[in-house]
Amino acid sequence: MGRRRGFFAEMQYQAAKAQQERARQAAAAERQRVRLEREMHRAQVAAAQAHERMVRANAQAAAQAEREAKRLHIEAQQSKAESLNANLVEELSAIDGILESTLAVDDYVDLEKLRRIAEHPPFRSANSAAIPPPAPAAAPPEPYFQPPPAPTGLSAVFAKKKHATATAEAQARFEQAHAAWRGVVAEIPRRQLVALEQHQAAEAERLRRLARDQQQYETECDERRRVVDEENARLEDLIARLARNEPAAVDEYIGIVFSNSIYPDAISANSDVDFSYSSDLRELSITLVFPPPEAIPATKSFRYVRASDELAETRLTQKDLTTRYANLIDNMTLRTLHEIWESDRARRIDSISLVGGVNHVDAATGQDVFVRLIALAVAREDFARIDLARITPSETMKHLRAVVSKAPFRLTPIDDRKGVRG
Repeated sequence: MGRRRGFFAEMQYQAAKAQQERARQAAAAERQRVRLEREMHRAQVAAAQAHERMVRANAQAAAQAEREAKRLHIEAQQSKAESLNANLVEELSAIDGILESTLAVDDYVDLEKLRRIAEHPPFRSANSAAIPPPAPAAAPPEPYFQPPPAPTGLSAVFAKKKHATATAEAQARFEQAHAAWRGVVAEIPRRQLVALEQHQAAEAERLRRLARDQQQYETECDERRRVVDEENARLEDLIARLARNEPAAVDEYIGIVFSNSIYPDAISANSDVDFSYSSDLRELSITLVFPPPEAIPATKSFRYVRASDELAETRLTQKDLTTRYANLIDNMTLRTLHEIWESDRARRIDSISLVGGVNHVDAATGQDVFVRLIALAVAREDFARIDLARITPSETMKHLRAVVSKAPFRLTPIDDRKGVRG
């Protein structure tokens, strides 16, 4: 069996799961586990480094390096055992404390606080920055005529013709260079205009792409707003239907409450809940699926055995396993009743009928069966008189006249053919 969570139930489940993880990370047991794992890692690294040193060592130091490597390996294995034990203590404490943990929180869900506001990332575009305009074109330096130096002394008389020729050649080169310069200067306005037109075209393309990016951003913002508006509209509808006490709306609200109820992984991965509200009877019917006995850790502790260089596992006694599982059945049942009525401030639910059991494969037929391990029916006013912080769960089950399996760990089914109502 399985019940799909509603939209808001799934949203609340994910939020509650994240909150549980943040709380778990802040717990002292987690800090202890991290410390031990860090020690284990440090010892393992040191052991590996010592091994490398042993390999590199000469024959005289090899024996000492080997002893050091062995010592560090033993330390690493012992640290690993301590880390595993810390994890195990944390896991078993969480399982044993599932009733106590829910008493510290308010299970009421204020649906008004589920309203969302669309959140948008800041607009960013590779086309935001303007393209710098082209720098003004500068004219090259104007060439000037520089005649060759005139001859002096006695040679001046004989070099006049040669000087005149050199001067004429220099004048010709000057005229050629000046003409080229005038051509470059005359070209400057056109080149400047071309550069300006190219800049204007590039800037126009940038603005076009920027507008496209802006439009894409607005489209994405509109989509985010649409999704949020739809969610808020669904929430408004749920609130309105809940105010009319519609059974489907009550079911959806209870689904949100259950989604906020986060169990340890060993339990949540192997449990489920189904329920149905009757507005005529003002009663909630619940089918609670417990994890099978094998889902609960059966290890008591870990220890490192030097002789075999192995981590040995000490198992819990059968009595301990049987007691822990029976307590789990009682605690999950009481926690479920508590969470429902604490969350039901509008007092829509006057009574709860609950059947709890385990999904199991029948060894004789090979068929999937639901083994019923507990059944009870209780009124709100009767449950309200119970102080869950001070009870012994098994005695509370008797007080509520619950029909409980005589051996839940062995999956012995109950006989509730006569009913459970007093």
